[in-house]
Amino acid sequence: MIEIIPSIMAHSFEEIKAKITRLDGLVGWVQLDIMDGRFVVPSTWNVAEDLKNIGSDIRIEAHLMMEHPEEVIKDWTEVADRILVHYEAANDLAAIISAISYTPCKFGVVLNLETPVDVLNDYSPNLAYIQLMSIAETGYGGKKLDEKVYQKITTLRNIWPNVRISVDGGVNLDNAPKLIAAGVDHLIIGSAIWESHDIEATIKKFQNLST
Repeated sequence: MIEIIPSIMAHSFEEIKAKITRLDGLVGWVQLDIMDGRFVVPSTWNVAEDLKNIGSDIRIEAHLMMEHPEEVIKDWTEVADRILVHYEAANDLAAIISAISYTPCKFGVVLNLETPVDVLNDYSPNLAYIQLMSIAETGYGGKKLDEKVYQKITTLRNIWPNVRISVDGGVNLDNAPKLIAAGVDHLIIGSAIWESHDIEATIKKFQNLST
């Protein structure tokens, strides 16, 4: 079954809590966009310790859109269920993978739209989860999905048939069926959920696409 994962881009922990509370009982996971204002231009709330007080059973992915993620990985492994690090931002991806392997936290690597999937060839035995960005300007919500991602999904699926693939950026009810057909396992969805008139009904429509 395809996992529907709402993404949350917030400037305060109060907003994080409010949105997670809004999703309680609707989804099993959320993805928090954590931006430092350097790797991507926008900056967001990024205080890992706050999540110790989240008070929700929803599982959390921390999508670190940050320079030098190795410097903050430990903080996030203590509060997130899965951490996603950009290949383009990591100075030593192998060291990050090794460090996370000693924690209960799961790991995924993110590729920007223009980064080819074969950059991960050397890491493939240690990767179970790969997220493909499907917009050119990482860090901005409401952008249109770039159709180049469809071929990228197919290529990745052919190379690593067992890896879990997620797509993030511009996902909506119109393109989600084609993404699923191409081979994705997780749909990361922001604006299509948060800007809808009925959040619960919209989530159910996405969930029904995978049944």
